[in-house]
Amino acid sequence: MFRLSPHFPSLALGVLVIWGCVSPESAHQGADSEAYALLEARRLDLFGPAGEFRIDPPENSLRQRILRGEVASLPSLNLANCLEIAAENSRDFQTQKEQLYGTALSLTLEQWNFGTQFTLGADATRTGSDGSDVQNDDASVNLGMSRLLGTGAQVVASVGNSLFRVVHDGEGWAVVRDASFSITQPLLGGSARAVVREPLTQAERDLIYRVRTFERFRRSFAFDVASRFYQLLASANTVANEETNSEGLKLLSLRNRALAEAGQLSDIEADQARQDELESENRLLVLREKLNRQRDEFKLFLGIPVATPLELAPPEVGGEPLGEEPLLQVGEEQALSLALSRRLDYLNTADSVIDAERRVGVAAEALRMGLNLEASAANSGSSPTAWAAGFSFDLPVNRIPERNAFRNSQIALETARRNEQESHDQMRADLRNEIRGLRNARQSYAIQKNAAELAEQRVASTELSLEAGRSNTRNVLEARRSLVIAQDSANSALTDWILARLSFHHQMELLTLGEKGFLLDSGGLLSAPSAKLDESHD
Repeated sequence: MFRLSPHFPSLALGVLVIWGCVSPESAHQGADSEAYALLEARRLDLFGPAGEFRIDPPENSLRQRILRGEVASLPSLNLANCLEIAAENSRDFQTQKEQLYGTALSLTLEQWNFGTQFTLGADATRTGSDGSDVQNDDASVNLGMSRLLGTGAQVVASVGNSLFRVVHDGEGWAVVRDASFSITQPLLGGSARAVVREPLTQAERDLIYRVRTFERFRRSFAFDVASRFYQLLASANTVANEETNSEGLKLLSLRNRALAEAGQLSDIEADQARQDELESENRLLVLREKLNRQRDEFKLFLGIPVATPLELAPPEVGGEPLGEEPLLQVGEEQALSLALSRRLDYLNTADSVIDAERRVGVAAEALRMGLNLEASAANSGSSPTAWAAGFSFDLPVNRIPERNAFRNSQIALETARRNEQESHDQMRADLRNEIRGLRNARQSYAIQKNAAELAEQRVASTELSLEAGRSNTRNVLEARRSLVIAQDSANSALTDWILARLSFHHQMELLTLGEKGFLLDSGGLLSAPSAKLDESHD
């Protein structure tokens, strides 16, 4: 006859405890594995290949290498470099990634709730009483299974062994095997598949919303980086213009001083040139200080130490981030139609109306009478199997909580519809403003560019006239002042034009991110009914 060891209860419990422990490392890896798989699938469905996603901070970031002294200086950074560095160090970017990961993790929990769940447990006890030598040992092992089906049915099953012995009678363990099974199936309220799966459905949609939100944040964040990048380039160009002007004024001042000393030019003209030279040097000091301050602020934004030397590489093609392709122009209605079909934040707002409609149906289902079909069976040891079957009712005589929840869901639906309409109207207003700003920026750049070219011709002409004795110093100085102003205005207008283009495409969700910076998704624009920019806006 098979006899269990007298130490079986403690041994079994010890084995189960050791086997059942989950290490923090395995929990970390398991959560990451499931969450990353969900994120990769959703991002691929929505945006195509989107690169690897990880929430762990980089172990060897540029900032860390600079602080360790491994990087003494940086090469000239282009926009793509700045985007990469900023994303690597941005706290907001890290927060957005963690929120996206958390939403995926929440979905894994809902998927688990709708899967088959197993439990395995064991216990071992010794009982006795004072004044009695009788002691009893009990041990049991139980395996359970439960599952919520799409029909709302709750299935529960378990099997187990229970062991018992009296310690001092010398007998072995008595074994009792038991098994049980039960099912509860709603027939009225709570039986609809959509109602049963609502938590899982909402978790799946929440992940889609969060993926969209993260992608929209990435693009908005990149636009912010680009704005700072081009504004810093504009400041550097302004300094370069003033440096060129200062060098020209120094040469003119030296020439006039030499001519004045030789008696060929009045002291007034020499002093005029010297005065403009000094004013230019002072402006240069102010502009350089502003540039250095702006450069330090940009380094703080990128997350690199402010003491690190930083130089920016100008774009290779005409100073514009979208290459040589001309701007594709659409009218207001075409722009709005395109934005409504592509804007990720608007899509989330519009889809929230669908969620609210679905929740009204769920709340209405809870108002119905509850009717459940219940069946169970159990067997213990050698006893005959016992079974039971029947119905249970939950009459709707006290539905105040459900009534209030239903009414609140109706109000929430109306709120969601108003939010969608407000988002629609705000998008139209923003696009009208973008179109006006884009048109004005384009025209302003063309005007300022022509003005700068004319100013250059004027300086060249007055300097030739001065050399020929047909002009005076004042005319040259005025021409030079006009040239610097025109160059700075053209420089500013170019920056405004570039950023207006970026903003316009960003508003219509046509600006995506690639390995080398911005990409223009022009497919929607090319298929727009009209390619003419509407000039009729106020």
